[in-house]
Amino acid sequence: MTNTTTTLCCKSSLPETTSTMHVAMVTVFPDDPHRIDGGVAGAARYLVEEFRKQPDLKVTVIALGNHSGRTKPEQWENVTVYRLAKQGLWKFLPGTLYYIFSGKRQIQSLLRQINPNIVHFQGFTFLAANCDRPSVMTIHGIAEEDAKWDSRWSFIRQPRRLFMKLTEAYARRRISHVIAISKYTKQFLPENNYRKIWRIENPVAESYFNIEWKLEPRRILCCARIRPLKNILGLIKAFALIAEQLPHAQLRIAGTPEADYLVACKQEVETNGLKDKVHFLDNISINEVQLELSKANCLVVPSFQENAPLTIAEAMAAGVPVVASNVGGIPEMIEDEKTGLLIDPYDTKSMSDAILKILFDETLARSIGQSAKETAQDRYSASIACEKTLRVYREILRHSNKTTVLRFCHSERSEESESLRVN
Repeated sequence: MTNTTTTLCCKSSLPETTSTMHVAMVTVFPDDPHRIDGGVAGAARYLVEEFRKQPDLKVTVIALGNHSGRTKPEQWENVTVYRLAKQGLWKFLPGTLYYIFSGKRQIQSLLRQINPNIVHFQGFTFLAANCDRPSVMTIHGIAEEDAKWDSRWSFIRQPRRLFMKLTEAYARRRISHVIAISKYTKQFLPENNYRKIWRIENPVAESYFNIEWKLEPRRILCCARIRPLKNILGLIKAFALIAEQLPHAQLRIAGTPEADYLVACKQEVETNGLKDKVHFLDNISINEVQLELSKANCLVVPSFQENAPLTIAEAMAAGVPVVASNVGGIPEMIEDEKTGLLIDPYDTKSMSDAILKILFDETLARSIGQSAKETAQDRYSASIACEKTLRVYREILRHSNKTTVLRFCHSERSEESESLRVN
């Protein structure tokens, strides 16, 4: 009789469910709706755009970045976006340190105010650790690996990398649910029986699949931030070899520059007499990126380290052949000689030969582009990523509700046992 009473009590105490799920996404997010700076911002934007189409879903974005002033809501179409403003003395610290010492508390306070059902962290491992509400984190970059190539920190680069490695390891052990955009990601996750990992690849906006590819001869595109990790210097050296055989070839580089590295890249261009052949486009709009893709013979991704670059998925969706480094998660995206060409980023000759192979053989380029587009439709469609992500949310919430019920029941039984002992 006692057990029956307790069970009924547990059932009656379950929280009422609502038809609308409220998701808070903590991420870097575009300031300009027409422009994207980096793959994480792009993946977040494409996913949010797809979420907007769901009738029973409310989305709030907590946007991270170097914002000033006050944290206040703004409307991005029908999505509420809070741009987290740095506050107090900690605001003078660089991003990672600020979020560790102050930003995490800010975000927790904001989450208490908006009270979402679930929180989705796009990167920023330390912020996701020990989250006190149902949550999941998508791991995009591998921070400690990327840090090997960060030249901005000079003599403290190695201590900084060690610091990042320690903080990332600490945080990853304290995250219960993870979305991995590649199998490569998993080798950096600690063994943990309580962790669940889902594989969901980055989404690409439908507009990329609608690009009509009208390649212009000898036109090469690279969409990447201009910094050492992306190996733009190596690409320029490879292009110098290409220009010897194809004097009218053009290299177009679209991405936000890191000042000192941009100077080095322009010096390399001058040294090789390529000033009229290499064009730095800066961070161009989404429409301009799509126009560049429509004209490119190929997209080149020569990075030293990557997880699963969004720019590759975008090019594949457009049916543009990709020449990319055989590193990180890229080989999972590209089947060599079928949906793209893989190269050694340290071998300039290998890079130039692969690009020339595409430039000289239009039949091969079109075959690779078509195979890539078919692959992208099955793997990178934003609607597919949206459906898979919502399933993850529901699974986490179901588990969370069950855990809440079990804890409540345990508490009820403990109180009843204590009452019996007292009586």
